[in-house]
Amino acid sequence: MIDKVLRKLERLNLKRSKFVTEQSNIQKNIDDIDIEIKNYTALKKDYEKLEKKYNDLANTPEGKKK
Repeated sequence: MIDKVLRKLERLNLKRSKFVTEQSNIQKNIDDIDIEIKNYTALKKDYEKLEKKYNDLANTPEGKKK
C-alpha cells in the first residue's frame, strides 16, 4: 500500500514540476512580449510627436511660402 502512495506522490511531484517549468517559460515569453510592446509604444509616440511638429511647421505662414 505504501509503495502505491509513494509512486503516486512521485508522479504528482514530477507532473507539478513539469507544469511549474512550463509556467515559468510562459511567463518569460509574456515578459519578452511586454518589453516589445513597450518599445513599439515608445516608437509610436515619438513618431506622433514628429508628425505633429511637421504638421505644425507645414501649417505656419513660413512653411507655406516654400
